[in-house]
Amino acid sequence: MRKIRFLGCLLLLAGVGLAGDDYSDLFREAAAYTQQGKYDEAVIKYKAALVIRPDAPEALNNLAVMYYELRKYADALDTASKIWAGHPELRSAALIAGMSAIQCNRPKEAIAPLNQLLKSDADNRDALLALASAHFALNDFAEAARIYERRTAHASDDSTAWYGRAICYEHMAESASKELSLMPDGAAYSKRLLGEYLQSAGDGVLAREAFGQSEELTSTSSGEALKQYETARDLARKSRESFEHLLQIAPDSWQADVFLGDVDRQHGKLDSALAHYKKAVDKQPGNPGPLLGLGTTYWEMGNYGTASTYLHQALTLNPNAKQAVFELANIAVRRHADAEAIPLLKQYLAAQPDALAARADLGRAYFHLGRYEEAVPELMKAAASDERGDIHYQLFSALKKLGRNEEAAVALKESYALKQAQLKRAQRLHSAQ
Repeated sequence: MRKIRFLGCLLLLAGVGLAGDDYSDLFREAAAYTQQGKYDEAVIKYKAALVIRPDAPEALNNLAVMYYELRKYADALDTASKIWAGHPELRSAALIAGMSAIQCNRPKEAIAPLNQLLKSDADNRDALLALASAHFALNDFAEAARIYERRTAHASDDSTAWYGRAICYEHMAESASKELSLMPDGAAYSKRLLGEYLQSAGDGVLAREAFGQSEELTSTSSGEALKQYETARDLARKSRESFEHLLQIAPDSWQADVFLGDVDRQHGKLDSALAHYKKAVDKQPGNPGPLLGLGTTYWEMGNYGTASTYLHQALTLNPNAKQAVFELANIAVRRHADAEAIPLLKQYLAAQPDALAARADLGRAYFHLGRYEEAVPELMKAAASDERGDIHYQLFSALKKLGRNEEAAVALKESYALKQAQLKRAQRLHSAQ
């Protein structure tokens, strides 16, 4: 939000006091300090004015604006919340209350004031984007997408709204794809989705591999799986089209750089991805998205020290960045800082209970600490995602430590079978190239 936009929220003194009284004098002094950019001094004067008139809405409004300018978001929220419900004419109070709630990581509290503001100012850009952001933070991606679409329908060149819309559809597509992969008959369509993605990425060899597995499984797939596949594919299409529109209208925007960084990272072009994310950081240094992209890319490169730095920065700016929590936990497990990893993994799994990669890491952390009884159930849950046999081998080791030899033998056998299948797949792909 631009500073000039917030300063436009300030109220003039006219009509709120008699010339020459103490309250009016303090209010004018505060306004003068504001014009000079001396916000700390303005706060002192507004607070002094409020000693004289504790419930004066215009002073509370302006004080809330000052707090927001000073990034004292908790104070801004507390101050704006005192007046927005009782004074619907003070639209700025509702806006400051909503945006401060988001900054304080209290998105639920943002919704009521922002909705009230939009009743009287339906096309208010700041309120719409803030409301969408609040729903996004609450994982209500469908509602957030609806609000972003409302904004893009009114302003087709709003790159921030198009980026938000694309990200919402991307999250929805990922969720739908995950649901598909967990359906009893969804394996074929899940592989088909993967093949379509790989094909669009230009990776023909891996795409043919995925399509081949899809054909092998299609005969067992149900109508429900097909319906879910079509839902996931449609959401992925909407995300892709939104990103493509973003690139058309704002090829030099920070959002476009983040998108291009994401695409390059997913396609294995990690150096190019880093370049895009760094451009985005230069354009938006206080935005957690590009920092998370940098952290994730360095994590994928195995540069865990640099990755940790960026991931911590992203998490400081956005405590809801679940991906950063998982990657920091994964780094801790890899470094055998298991006592540090466990609370992070529990935090992540509280929000993402079906994340099998996190289950595997939690099982490994418990194993490293000799807590085998706790490791086994986590590894058993994660075993469904094992493609290389590593999780089953860890499970075998934990079961062996507990003297559960028959179960251990089964896990070892499955580990060996998965490793052999992975080797054959690698050989097949190598011969196809």
